[in-house]
Amino acid sequence: MVRIGVIGLGGIAERAYLPVLSVAESAELDVVMSRRAEVAKRICDQYRLLRGVTDLSEFLRLKPDAAIVLTPSPTHFDIAHALLEADIDVLVEKPATMSSRETAMLGELATKRGRVLMVAFNRRYAPLYRNAKELLAKHRVALLVAEKNRASAAHPSLFSNYIDDTIHLIDLARWFGGDGHAVTTQSRMRSGKLVGAVSLVAFDGGGIGVVATSLEAGGWQERVTLHGDQLSVEVEAFRELRVIREDHQEIFGREAAGQWTTSLEARGFTQLTQHFIECVQKRETPMTDAVEAYKTQILLEELVALNSGA
Repeated sequence: MVRIGVIGLGGIAERAYLPVLSVAESAELDVVMSRRAEVAKRICDQYRLLRGVTDLSEFLRLKPDAAIVLTPSPTHFDIAHALLEADIDVLVEKPATMSSRETAMLGELATKRGRVLMVAFNRRYAPLYRNAKELLAKHRVALLVAEKNRASAAHPSLFSNYIDDTIHLIDLARWFGGDGHAVTTQSRMRSGKLVGAVSLVAFDGGGIGVVATSLEAGGWQERVTLHGDQLSVEVEAFRELRVIREDHQEIFGREAAGQWTTSLEARGFTQLTQHFIECVQKRETPMTDAVEAYKTQILLEELVALNSGA
């Protein structure tokens, strides 16, 4: 049984990770940490836990087998570094850190200490995205269009949006299209806030990727469309998968073997948490390790550097 601690008890912890951990068969929710004592107590009461702390040094003293880091992004590096130094395996929410350099440093430390370090790119574990990946296994992606839209979001810069939100699309672009390099980015600001951006990626295999985001949309929307070798696949996250071959079209939803997929399964949180637990138990390298996170952040930083927006 893997004893897991959770650091950071905000919305993502309450909506995703704590519910998954509370029913995991091979893991035990052992300790939680929040800067606010009343939050730690409330979570302890809710999940019948005996150990809730407000200080990282106390968390380290209790020494769980593994930890899930769900604190604000700028704090990830210091917290994950301290955990790895204490020989605690780590699952950290995306982004792993605020820079590719820091992510590389964490990866090197994890290797040195023989620890598991995983980054929570949950889309790679979501069933519809995984189905799309399987369908394209023997096909070259000639064109990828990935878009994520919101009605509004308070991002003061392109980097702020890309590192906190659009990073999911950039990671999916690499996952589907393979490694590549940034070509150009165009963004628009209004009243000190980003309202939209489009980036172009050239994949090493010859394909083209377009990553786009609008913060003036009618509502939340995420879609990835892939074309190549007379096959088109479209994922409407996290609802529908559409497959088009010449004049034949198939549409699949969240049903699997006659059963409805839960929201946490559809979004990949159940699977990524289980994958982390298995990697800790078997001492295996996660699918979304520091190397993958580093490569995604390198591409992200290249796209931001090429921004010609105003």
